Amino acid sequence: MSEVGPPEEQRNEDRGHCEDLCRDRAALARSTVKYYAAWSFGAGLVAIPVVEMLAVVGVQVQMLRKLSDIYGVEFSEHVARNVLMALLGGIAAETVGAGIARPLVRSIPGIGTILSVLTVPAVSVASTYAVGEVFIQHFEKGGSLLDFRSESMKEKFKSAYNTVWARSSAQSN
Repeated sequence: MSEVGPPEEQRNEDRGHCEDLCRDRAALARSTVKYYAAWSFGAGLVAIPVVEMLAVVGVQVQMLRKLSDIYGVEFSEHVARNVLMALLGGIAAETVGAGIARPLVRSIPGIGTILSVLTVPAVSVASTYAVGEVFIQHFEKGGSLLDFRSESMKEKFKSAYNTVWARSSAQSN
């Protein structure tokens, strides 16, 4: 009885090709996250707290648009904004706290201004990177924006956020 489908060598070659594509897609996705994290640093430099937050969320929405393209996932800006707001709810207190603390930090002679200018952009970079990592993991498993459950992803988000924050703190010392 003859075998149905391609010969074994062809199946192995196809499997290897698929692994290469998946590896390339993950590398492209991570490069995209780094690109948008850099843009979120700039958005975080805006001196008006509410405008800062809106600018950073705008950058993150564009990052999700690009990641959706990379993974072939249907994109909706409305859904993306809602998902981001649900996911970022835990970090919002920290961002607001940084905004409230900024005038206090500025009052420290000499270094206060530098610290206050870099705090919010650092939070912006860490949150954008964490959002990207969480969505890469979700899309790699075949997920979409519509089946994203922020509650189940918050721990992964916090872990990625804390990793970036710790790394940036270590580099600044």
